[in-house]
Parts: sequence; C-alpha cells; structure tokens
Amino acid sequence: MAALLLPFFILAAIGLAAMLAIHVSALGGFVWPFDHYFKLIAPGAFVVFLPAVLVMNRLTRDFKQKDLWRAALRGCPPWMRHAFYVVFGYACVGFFAFPFVFGGGMDTPANQARSMSGVLLIFYLTPVVVLYSAMHAETANRVRRCLNGHRISPLAKYCEECGAPADERVPANSSSL
Repeated sequence: MAALLLPFFILAAIGLAAMLAIHVSALGGFVWPFDHYFKLIAPGAFVVFLPAVLVMNRLTRDFKQKDLWRAALRGCPPWMRHAFYVVFGYACVGFFAFPFVFGGGMDTPANQARSMSGVLLIFYLTPVVVLYSAMHAETANRVRRCLNGHRISPLAKYCEECGAPADERVPANSSSL
C-alpha cells in the first residue's frame, strides 16, 4: 500500500513547499506568485486531498469519533502532529485576521492571497501528514497488551476488557499521543 501512497505523498509535499513559499511571499505583500500559480496549485490540492480522505477513513474506521485525529495521525512523529495542529490553527485564525492585521479588508489582492494561501496550506499539509501516517502506521499498530495480557488497541491507555493499564514495556508509537 505504501507504494500506492508514495506518489500522492510526494505530490502533496511538493505542493506544500510551493504553497508555503507563496504564502511567505504573500505575507510580504508580493502577490504575483499567488496570482500566477493559483490555477496550477489550487486544483493540485484536491488531487492529493481525495486520496488522503480515503486513506484517513481506512485509518480511523476502528476508532471512536472523538479519537479521529489521534487515530489518523498515529503513525506520525510527535513533532509532525504538533506542526499540523499549529499550522491548522494559524490558517484558521489567519483567514479572518489577515484583513484586519494588514488593513484594507478582503478587497485587496494581498489580503486575498494571504488568506487563500493560508487555507491552501491546510489542503496540502493534511495529505502530507495523513499519507505519512498511513505509510508508518504499522509501527503504531503492533500488538499492545495490558498488564494482565489482554490485547488492547493502539490508542488505548487502559484495557477495554479488564481496565488494567497498558503495559508500557511494549514499545508503541501511539503511547506519546
């Protein structure tokens, strides 16, 4: 499955790097890259976002809704999960804040470029982290057991059967979630 996901992961990573460069230039008030490359980069976000959604459904199908993102990102290292949450928050706040911070409202091309490139960062970053997680989820999925020997899920801190804590001697990537 990793061989199928790798091309989409590479496309998403390239798109993320390009969108980050465009966003940084838009923050500086230089909107030409955004205007010029928007027709290429915006549709590319959806090309990589659709496989990420399908993979995320597969990654999270055995978990509760409240653990959706923890389950989807269980194959990612902690720094990647934290970066995802920070960029997601930055883009959401920035979408509404940029017109006020830089002045001129959403009528100015610079504020439109800042806000839209921030949103497109999410549409490229989400596939990067979800596809990375899917390619590395096997380490998080290895069999974990409670202190009484029962099998527990990758995200569980306590046994669903007896309530005993997870045996931390068994290494699991998800224990740092």
